[in-house]
Amino acid sequence: MKQLLKIVFLTAILIMASFKLAQARTFPTPTGYVNDFANIISESIQSQIESDLNQHKLNTGQEVSVVTIDSLEGDTIENASVELFSQWGIGTKEKDNGVLLLIALKDRKLKIETGYGIEPILTDSRSGTIIRDVITPEFKKDDYDAGIKAGVAAILTVLTSDPTVFDSQVVAKSSDRFYFLITAGIIMIYLSAFLARSKRYWPGGVIGAVIGFLLSAVTGAILLGLFGLFLDYILSKNYKTRVTKGLPTTWWSSTGGFSGGHSSGGFGGFSGGSSGGGGSSGSW
Repeated sequence: MKQLLKIVFLTAILIMASFKLAQARTFPTPTGYVNDFANIISESIQSQIESDLNQHKLNTGQEVSVVTIDSLEGDTIENASVELFSQWGIGTKEKDNGVLLLIALKDRKLKIETGYGIEPILTDSRSGTIIRDVITPEFKKDDYDAGIKAGVAAILTVLTSDPTVFDSQVVAKSSDRFYFLITAGIIMIYLSAFLARSKRYWPGGVIGAVIGFLLSAVTGAILLGLFGLFLDYILSKNYKTRVTKGLPTTWWSSTGGFSGGHSSGGFGGFSGGSSGGGGSSGSW
């Protein structure tokens, strides 16, 4: 019985391996660093890129290949790029320093595949930035020459001169600007609510909603509107309390408007010290 199970198991493995081999795609033999099987690159641009990549090989030993295909034939761009990279052996065996830019025309997919030796330089993030910000904007205009030429130039820039030039700095700057605007908006709401302290609580909400809408449309209007309403309520409530008690209502005397004053007698509070952020925390 055990022998029979072994035979069945081995047969199943052989069948699956044979099926995998049958499904594996065989790519044509390369004729250079640029192989335009989809016929989307003009002769002049192809010749120029071929020359640049050949010179790059002579200067660095790294092999960069551009390949266009008509269709993925039901495969994924990830599988196709790995298969092609492996079949052609892009890059040297000792250093694994190859790069493949694969473009599938009808599927509208592209992939930058890197060898192990290139990954620390041409990272996933940098490859993504090149695809997103350099190549695809031109492809969307059906200008494949411009997209491929610019994409190859970007790859070579990362490999030979400045690896950080395509780091995601624009996103970071946009994020910093967003947080700055939010902070500025909250400060404006606070100042407006403090200066407009009264029996009415809604002005802070209106101001917050307007600022929120300018920053982030409907969602921002709701969130900052509620925040402004709450802030105006607190500041106006404390303002009325201090007026009733005959206490000063200036910014310094009312702790920025958040203090309604203390009743006489009993514990009057500490003496105004502050923590330097030290201490520790624990759990059980």
